[in-house]
Amino acid sequence: MALVNHAKKEINAKIVFYGPPGSGKNTSLTYIYSRIKPSLRGELKNIPAGADNLVLFDFSPFETPLPNGYHVRFHVYTLTGTVANPATWKMTLKGTDGIIIMVNPATAQTAETRESVSQLRDFLSAYGVGLHETPAVLQLNNFAPGTQLDDVAGIAAALDLSMLTTCRSNAACGDGILESLTTLSRQILDRINAKDQQNEQADHAKKPEKSIAPTETLSPSPFDSTISAGSENGAVAQRSGNEPLVTLLSNDLYVEGTTLKIPLEVQCGTTQSRLVVTVSVAVAS
Repeated sequence: MALVNHAKKEINAKIVFYGPPGSGKNTSLTYIYSRIKPSLRGELKNIPAGADNLVLFDFSPFETPLPNGYHVRFHVYTLTGTVANPATWKMTLKGTDGIIIMVNPATAQTAETRESVSQLRDFLSAYGVGLHETPAVLQLNNFAPGTQLDDVAGIAAALDLSMLTTCRSNAACGDGILESLTTLSRQILDRINAKDQQNEQADHAKKPEKSIAPTETLSPSPFDSTISAGSENGAVAQRSGNEPLVTLLSNDLYVEGTTLKIPLEVQCGTTQSRLVVTVSVAVAS
């Protein structure tokens, strides 16, 4: 899952270009890197990963923050050539937030391509994630001009990837490469936004209904806890629509015998007034 730092308003997400040898992964990354402003990208790195070669870089897709002030940083990875150790792919896919599955249409029906997609499902399953649960794009690379949509749909169906958005590209000249990345980026950001909304709803559902009620305990503390979240000097009752805003001035509670005086501040629109509610508690004998 993407790392979201709400305090710093930073979103860091991981994208992996996955596919069999010759599908255009390295060419795609090199093209994308060349099209990003130097001020928005990190260094393009080639790192040995055992007997395999890992290519990666990070970039920001926006020069200015999102409307809510958040900054986004995508970290892009792929393995080039023939991968000697499948476990290297598994480690590369760990924690991924989005996948671009690169497939050469000319070899889409071969056993190597089918095995590659099958292994991808296994790698994700090892982390408790299904391909259908992960933002992903099927990128059919080096498609011949004039290819029909039926051919595209047929390849996706043959690989059991019909549920994915399918894009056509030509990595050699860059056609469709940025479009595929943009499509996936939107899926990732939509997923992050949906997850945040679910968390907010879950947090709201955990908060119990709160109201002021008589109690035999005359200490002010129980009354402080019966009003929803407030400020340092008082507590504010929840409201909706045009209902008045009621503030409990908890620091000024006054208890005398079985009588409790509760000072309240009521605001309705621009009108504000104060009143004291007197509560008498009858103690059972």
